[in-house]
Amino acid sequence: MREHDKETVVVIGAGLAGLTAAATAARARRPVVVVEAHTAGGRARTDELSGYRFNQGPHALGRGGEAWRILHDLGVPHRGHRPPVRGARVVRGGKLAGVPTGQLASLIPRLLTVSAASWAGRSAEEWVESLGGSRDLPDLARMLIRVTTYVTDLGRMPAGFAIARLKAARRGVSYLDEGFASLVEGLSSAASAAGATIRTHQAAAGINAVPGGWEVELAGGEVLPAAAVVIAAGSPAAARKLLPVDPGWPELGPPVTAACLDLGLRGPHPSVVIGVDEPLYLACHCPPGALAPAGGSVVHVMRYGAGDEGLDRAELHRFATLAGITSDQIAAERFLAAHVVTHVLPGPEDGLAGRPAVAVPQAPGVYLAGDWVGPSGWLSDAAMASGQHAAMLAAGAPAEDRTHPRMA
Repeated sequence: MREHDKETVVVIGAGLAGLTAAATAARARRPVVVVEAHTAGGRARTDELSGYRFNQGPHALGRGGEAWRILHDLGVPHRGHRPPVRGARVVRGGKLAGVPTGQLASLIPRLLTVSAASWAGRSAEEWVESLGGSRDLPDLARMLIRVTTYVTDLGRMPAGFAIARLKAARRGVSYLDEGFASLVEGLSSAASAAGATIRTHQAAAGINAVPGGWEVELAGGEVLPAAAVVIAAGSPAAARKLLPVDPGWPELGPPVTAACLDLGLRGPHPSVVIGVDEPLYLACHCPPGALAPAGGSVVHVMRYGAGDEGLDRAELHRFATLAGITSDQIAAERFLAAHVVTHVLPGPEDGLAGRPAVAVPQAPGVYLAGDWVGPSGWLSDAAMASGQHAAMLAAGAPAEDRTHPRMA
């Protein structure tokens, strides 16, 4: 390894996790190189279609969560607004109805006062079924859990996790006025300003141990020497392909998916419509956000848990029609058939603690980051928290003290 490369941190991937790692390590005065196979942003990118700007399905930033804190630490602005709820409605039995405020007023205190620890090792579905009463209460509880977690399979979800997410939801969320791409731009700027180099359209092909550190092989044949490597390449499968050792992971759990219909509308729009007894959701993200031409709006319609592509798309269009959207209002649309919301839904036995750790066993100086890594946070909170943690470890470990296992 060349002398000037001994402290370099190479980050693989430029989504929220990778860019957070890059900005954190660079601010710790370590040389940082980011390599990204595509454009920066990953599932946080915002695409433009006919003047409308679409996130990858409905995205919200949790107020006061890990991502919120890290963005503040890094000086990254995130101007947004609380979801508009005036005129909110629900769908029950295939029909529009007003929000059942009386039932929710009696249910929510019960949900918020329960102890997560008392349900350790059990599923969210077991907890919901224990509520008793009419079918309305369990259905309303499932609706609230879907909205706060994006998960519809409560039988696979830890009860303690569902309880914790409902309690965290009291802080509210923010719809970003410029879309989630504003976070990508802000984190990229913070990383670059601190000295990091971001190289897009350059895929990593593997990581090899060398005396005193690591080498990251790129698909084009170039080799990047590194003192430490942060793998923020997306899915567990993508990370496993790059790892220089077998991580020995158990079954991590299935991905959380959604079918998403993103609509750019002319004129009036509904605020929010949520299915009580079916896993459907519709919300307006603009106005007041700046995601549409003057007078237009952006509405996201989603089915929690992607199924059949054709059936899902038709179902989401029917839901939009039920909410009051007419075909002549639609100026632009995009359908994501099986969008990955998060890569791993941990099981009831271990909860978030069952996710892989940031530090890779048997590979000192190699770290993981992503929405499926570490015991902290969910969605963007998990991605950014693991990215920050990985970078702090990478920046603080002296290169000359590292040893490596024997590699075949």
